[in-house]
Amino acid sequence: MSAIHLKQDEHFNKRYSWIGIIIVCVLSFPLHFLYEWLGESALVGMFTPVNESIWEHLKLVFWPLLLWWGVGYLVFHDKQNLSLIKWTAAASVSIFISMIFIVSWYYTWVNGLAVESSIIDIGSLFVAVPLGQLLSIHVYRVIQPRRMYLIISIVFVVLMGILFIYFTFAAPDIPIFVPPS
Repeated sequence: MSAIHLKQDEHFNKRYSWIGIIIVCVLSFPLHFLYEWLGESALVGMFTPVNESIWEHLKLVFWPLLLWWGVGYLVFHDKQNLSLIKWTAAASVSIFISMIFIVSWYYTWVNGLAVESSIIDIGSLFVAVPLGQLLSIHVYRVIQPRRMYLIISIVFVVLMGILFIYFTFAAPDIPIFVPPS
């Protein structure tokens, strides 16, 4: 790849990631209510929260970010000369960081500071998604396109998708899966 193409794909990735912050945050809000609105359909529940547990709320960033990055690659990879390995690694970093931030934010406020607030909970999304997307810009720019990164990224995303679907129907009785009372 020439330097011109690297600049082009990095520039595109940066713009696409910034736009993704807005789109994913906007998409996540109605997803929170979709399960209830559609009559508590099991199919819908695999992709949207079925209760108020932290685990279920991670679906609000996992599925929209996965969709955003997946569609982006499929639509733009040829025109923008995108690297599959770098794109997949950046996507998985965005998803991972966003989810870790939401869990950390929640437990810091609720368990560490004894503060429970819907406003604070909702706020986590509006910090987590930008943080994940901004780190993804960096990853795309600096990562070397090695096959191992592609494998790790795909395994992570597939495993998380399977776990989200499985635990929708068989959630363990541990705090992250239990809705607050």
